[in-house]
Amino acid sequence: MNDQSNITPSTKQNFERPLLQINRLNFVKLNTRVLEATDSKLKQYLQFASVSMNTDITNDDVVEYALNHLFERDPAFKSWLKAKG
Repeated sequence: MNDQSNITPSTKQNFERPLLQINRLNFVKLNTRVLEATDSKLKQYLQFASVSMNTDITNDDVVEYALNHLFERDPAFKSWLKAKG
């Protein structure tokens, strides 16, 4: 018996598609300044997070996460966005 005859159409479709998934993200470069004390804390945080997570964490990772956290947590900003429509 041919194994191909036992494959259902939905399963067969899965075999025809690659496993690879690509998420295309568009990044922009920011040029910004921070206080020396903030830079020092950022460097310490990068060391802490890299060791704790057992992976390299970059300034970009922290800034991206921190800004999104701010946007999600600021009720006045959320209200302003809704009103802006």
